[in-house]
Amino acid sequence: MTALSNLLLAIEALTHLTDAVTEESRRLTIEGNALNRNICQSITSIFDASDALSIPAPTVLISGESNVDLLDSSYDGEPWRVILGKTPIAEKLKARKYEDTLLFFSENRFYQWIESLDPFVTPSIPEPDFSNPTTIRIFGLQAGFGGELLWVLTINSAAPEIIPTNLPTTSNVHSLIHINAADKSLRVCPKGFAITWGVQNNIATSVFRMNALVLSSCLVQELKRIDGNYEVTLSGTKRVSLPLFKSGQSVSIATLNKLLEAICWVYEERPETRLKLVMDRLSIDSQAGDTLLSCMDSYLEAALQQARDSYAFVILERKDAYHKEMRELMKDMKSQADLYAGKVRELVSSLTRDILGVLVFIGFSFIGKFDQKNLLTTLESNELSLFLKFLACYLALSCALQIVTHWRDSNLGYRESEKWLNVLQNYTSRQDKEDNFLGLLKKRRSTLHAAMLFTCVFYVLLVFTTWNLPCIVNFLLHPFNH
Repeated sequence: MTALSNLLLAIEALTHLTDAVTEESRRLTIEGNALNRNICQSITSIFDASDALSIPAPTVLISGESNVDLLDSSYDGEPWRVILGKTPIAEKLKARKYEDTLLFFSENRFYQWIESLDPFVTPSIPEPDFSNPTTIRIFGLQAGFGGELLWVLTINSAAPEIIPTNLPTTSNVHSLIHINAADKSLRVCPKGFAITWGVQNNIATSVFRMNALVLSSCLVQELKRIDGNYEVTLSGTKRVSLPLFKSGQSVSIATLNKLLEAICWVYEERPETRLKLVMDRLSIDSQAGDTLLSCMDSYLEAALQQARDSYAFVILERKDAYHKEMRELMKDMKSQADLYAGKVRELVSSLTRDILGVLVFIGFSFIGKFDQKNLLTTLESNELSLFLKFLACYLALSCALQIVTHWRDSNLGYRESEKWLNVLQNYTSRQDKEDNFLGLLKKRRSTLHAAMLFTCVFYVLLVFTTWNLPCIVNFLLHPFNH
């Protein structure tokens, strides 16, 4: 740890020798207008500490030139720049086995970097992805703070003991709220930005505001980004659109805690119903000129209390409405199932009718002509051959019309069932729709399709037999003639 401490102290000392310091998530740039011996000694100390840690040394540019000799006094007074990649150093400070570790050498520069982040935009490489475990080490930080995924720690502090929260996942939030953006890929990730511990010991206003923005966005119907500005929609007793926040707007620790409490309650069970109850009160209380953050700060506590009080009564009403809706839907599904069953019976009835017709024809045509001479004459007649061909064509046409008609009715009936289910489905879930309604119809539909296939095969055999009846009869009689 001594070599790492020496490196951190040497870098921190160099930042005090100039005012031009730019710190990003993965890189630190230090520059000045006039190189001197003190600066050269600090840079040399950084090189020595980097060698001791076996990590890449920073890039040094003097008058735009690299690979220069720092001991050469001819460079004194020249403009200089040191570019340091912080990732190799941050890797030495990991608090968890699987995490993205960042390092900042100044608390103020960390807050400036946080201010530049948009928590809703999906980050691109190499920026950190806060939806995964992320630890940020800050040189000079007094006390750490963070949540389940995001930890902001001092340089030497150990991993804190974290109590898991019931905050929803990104997919759970996206299944409930609508994201609307034409220029960016947006997401709402409450676990990635939630601050649940160490809050009382810090005044990290920018971090807390980012946390509040993300948490507040979990309690709206729609989040929109228009020309770089965010707007949200509350759809309750009134439908209200308001900006997400105003520049410089702060948030209290009490509001942060109430937001955490509200989101955990809303997404615990029946989130659609609970969110609607919270938005009902917020939409009524919101005033012209409010932002979502100011609404949460002023009205969330009362909205959450009213939602909890109303929830039990709403659930009882929804339960009665659910059972009523289920009964109505089951009646509709029974009529659809009877339709499929009726079509199967129609196919079987038509098939047996045509088979019986052919048998009756054969019986009347040949029973009275069992005399071999008369039978052979009848089989060889052109009239019988022509009639059999007409009969075979009738059977083929009958099969085609039945199959096409039943196939078309089956598809239209199933689509109508899906459409009406979507229109009438106010209290039943998608899983209920699949298991209790469409699943049963699919089985009936499969039975109809199997009956149609069997009917087609049988009709093909019947058409073939009818068309070639004289040949088949001759073939069957031939053994007896010998």
